[in-house]
Amino acid sequence: MRALYVQTMAFVLQHIDERGLKEDDQLPSETQLAALAGVSLVTVRRALSELAGQGVVRREQGRGTFVARSRLRAETIRMGGLRNALHLDARSRMETRVLSALTRPANADECDAMGLPEAATVWEIARLRLFNERPLIYEVSAIPKILAPDLGSHFTGTPPVSLYDLLDLRYGLKEAREDQTLVPRAAQPYEQSLLGLSHFDWVVEVSGLSFSTRQMPIDRFRMVFVARAFAFRFSSAPQHAFEAVELMAEA
Repeated sequence: MRALYVQTMAFVLQHIDERGLKEDDQLPSETQLAALAGVSLVTVRRALSELAGQGVVRREQGRGTFVARSRLRAETIRMGGLRNALHLDARSRMETRVLSALTRPANADECDAMGLPEAATVWEIARLRLFNERPLIYEVSAIPKILAPDLGSHFTGTPPVSLYDLLDLRYGLKEAREDQTLVPRAAQPYEQSLLGLSHFDWVVEVSGLSFSTRQMPIDRFRMVFVARAFAFRFSSAPQHAFEAVELMAEA
């Protein structure tokens, strides 16, 4: 059974979402939250302290508790690196940490998705994205080694290079489109540890396949977003837009 303060944290997050509270909006007082959640003041204070440590709320002496920040807007279907998919304001600073850049045998899913032989090797590039020093996205890319033989050597420097810029400029693998699947789910233990999440936190997993201008699969990717930190936006394109890409590839 979850600790009472953890349940109260979930209650406060649900209150913020259901009321549509935005950055700088004030939450009910500690006494009111205790009555609403049916817990003691001590439990409410512990829950708010934990949420403040995660950057979800801001506590001001003598004034109360406020929502600390609004959700970041993400358009994952936009082409190019992750920065192109996010709407960052002047106060949001993104940092990328490369967790690993190694070769391994392609798994069955990757072989099937990218049309690789069973003995194929891929580069696995794992990265953690931090916003104002807060980890919010865990990203893993699997790229056929035959397309980029020395790819891993470019991730040993500081700061790390943009993966999609590198694929385009060094290997001629310019991204033209993506197929994506978006699934909200409970965070797994490793993701909880990596992203600083609690047991009740959810993530949004965006997985899919990137194609070059010649319709060649170049990246089997998976991005795990902290659900409460992002709002996802999608837009559709007319069919002729995709047909134009295919015609350019054939030309």
